[in-house]
Amino acid sequence: MTKTLQTLILLLPWLNTVCSIAQADPNFIVIFTDDQTYRAVGYNNSLIKTPALDQLAKDGLILDNAYVASPVCGASRASIMTSLFPQQHSCVCLHTGPFVGNTQNGTYKCLPQFLNAAGYVTGFCGKSNLGSPQKYGFRHGKEHNDVFDDEAFSFASGFLADRSQDERPFLLWIAPRQPHVPLKPAKKWRDLYNNVPLATDPNFLVQPPTGSLYNQGLPGESYYRDSDYTDNYQKLPAGPPRSRATMLSYIMAYYATISHLDHQVGELMAQLKDVGLYENTAIFFLSDNGYHLGNHGLGNKLTMHEESVRVPMFVHYPGMQQHGVHSDELVSSLDVVPTILEMAGLEIPDTLMGTSLVPVMKNPKHTLREFVASESVGLGGKTGQGHRMIRTKRWKYAVTGINEEALFDEQNDTWELTNLASDSGHRETLLEMRKTMSDWMDSIGDTHARPPSD
Repeated sequence: MTKTLQTLILLLPWLNTVCSIAQADPNFIVIFTDDQTYRAVGYNNSLIKTPALDQLAKDGLILDNAYVASPVCGASRASIMTSLFPQQHSCVCLHTGPFVGNTQNGTYKCLPQFLNAAGYVTGFCGKSNLGSPQKYGFRHGKEHNDVFDDEAFSFASGFLADRSQDERPFLLWIAPRQPHVPLKPAKKWRDLYNNVPLATDPNFLVQPPTGSLYNQGLPGESYYRDSDYTDNYQKLPAGPPRSRATMLSYIMAYYATISHLDHQVGELMAQLKDVGLYENTAIFFLSDNGYHLGNHGLGNKLTMHEESVRVPMFVHYPGMQQHGVHSDELVSSLDVVPTILEMAGLEIPDTLMGTSLVPVMKNPKHTLREFVASESVGLGGKTGQGHRMIRTKRWKYAVTGINEEALFDEQNDTWELTNLASDSGHRETLLEMRKTMSDWMDSIGDTHARPPSD
């Protein structure tokens, strides 16, 4: 056997992987939930019952370190559509007006606009938060206001039925409102948790500590943002202080709502198989942001704690050679657009801030980046005010609107209980993270004051 033949044999598994991922004109389904924190799915938390999502994830690639570009609805949704940070696409917090204008005047493109030009059929259902989805490129669909997502999944079902009679490839973007408040799961879903030993996490607090790291409003405020939620349709307290019993009641309703959503996803996946589209459809699952669930004494999102900015994420594609594997590579919601563009055989503009996940789909140990970044700016309608984060595999550095700093050792302090920013033993790490933060702020045109330099 010649050395050339031996080399080809050794390369064959890799070549098969490349070819299978690059099948011609794959279809895409993105399931983009609302307020689902990274521990709120069965494969990350055995207390939550999500059999459909668990099976999809276990047959695909689970991305254990996935972060959103911004932990607030409107900004996060604009970022995932454009692969740009909020201060680049101008949708900060919930201020969506400039985003729509910029997509229509050609300042930048959204994912459906790229795919429309390539002959894809593009459809949207669920929560937009950015106005009519037609305004940023989708040819079919609309925003649905049903808190139970029945209307959205009904549209998705009809869209798939139509595609079974259409040879053109498609993008179906499903944006469920669940598990966003109000939480009103039916009794059958609540009953799943009657005998489940629910518990709060080690960093649960009745109310948050003082300091701007926990502030969900403008600098100088002590504002804790949350919405009313229901337990058996009775209103419970919206903000801190929240007792442990109150949060456990909320957590049960939250988990039950996710179980209902899981059931809807399972029914749609069964239809995808029935109409013969399953084998050539890539499915991306993630959320627009996480949720605190009482951790650090907070509800809602908006801060740079793991519960707020980290989300469950997986990619399922039958064409991948490796299934049921985990990757601990640092992944951003910004990566969805370049990944889909590469899989569709389209050019990836060098203006995008995300990175294609295709190399990780081929090799889960492939290193994508040294850090992920996130910003929660525009709080209270003030552009640039809020929180920023740099996250490496071990360290998290966060800085607030008044430049209060946090340094967390995520390897040894996964619940972020100890802020090491003032610890002299970690001074070198702090300086390195400050420099990384400043460089990143420069790269996106951030006009806010840079981190402390003393």
